[in-house]
Amino acid sequence: MTNDILYSFRRCPYAIRARWALLICEIKVEIREIDLKNKPLDFLNKSKTKTVPILIKKDSEVIEESLEIILWALSESKRGDIKLIYLPDNKKKDIFEIINENDNEFKYHLDRFKYSTRYHDINEEFHFTNAIKFIKRCNELLAENKYFFGDSPTIADWSIWPFIRQFRIACESQKRTDYLEPSIKNWLDSFENNGKFKSLMYKYELWEPNSRKNYFPSN
Repeated sequence: MTNDILYSFRRCPYAIRARWALLICEIKVEIREIDLKNKPLDFLNKSKTKTVPILIKKDSEVIEESLEIILWALSESKRGDIKLIYLPDNKKKDIFEIINENDNEFKYHLDRFKYSTRYHDINEEFHFTNAIKFIKRCNELLAENKYFFGDSPTIADWSIWPFIRQFRIACESQKRTDYLEPSIKNWLDSFENNGKFKSLMYKYELWEPNSRKNYFPSN
């Protein structure tokens, strides 16, 4: 194996944040874009969770969680003190706390708001209201700083913006208005308008065992 391998799905927020970390950390991987409704056997055999992203390291070790992929990317990056920049020691507790809140409470309500038809007996408005509580907390942090914990992003920003983006898409599809305050909207726009966003969201062909290799980033 000449490159680490990332199994990914373009629109999955967990996969997006893993790819974003790889981009910032300047780590090139072989990327295998899969169809979550028709998962290839090779992927299923390698993944315990059966979901993306997963990273297969050159030594065949499997990393199953997107946050673990982010931390691995920081440790592998050749960009000097990148880990101290994006995971400062004095902010670690706060960083992991807000990521945990995003991955559990906010994601729970986001899924039931965005995909209400997939769940039985769901009160869509209840889940929208509870999702907004996290949005408001984020906005309070961003009203004081450009990013969650200062003038520079940390892995908290990396980890959360794809989910806020998904929330915004859900609101737009339902013709909702005034769901994001200017501070959090500007923060989200800073990622979507970033020059790396096009590479992040590049549309790869679906991977099959006999496919030619594709690499991320693509250029």
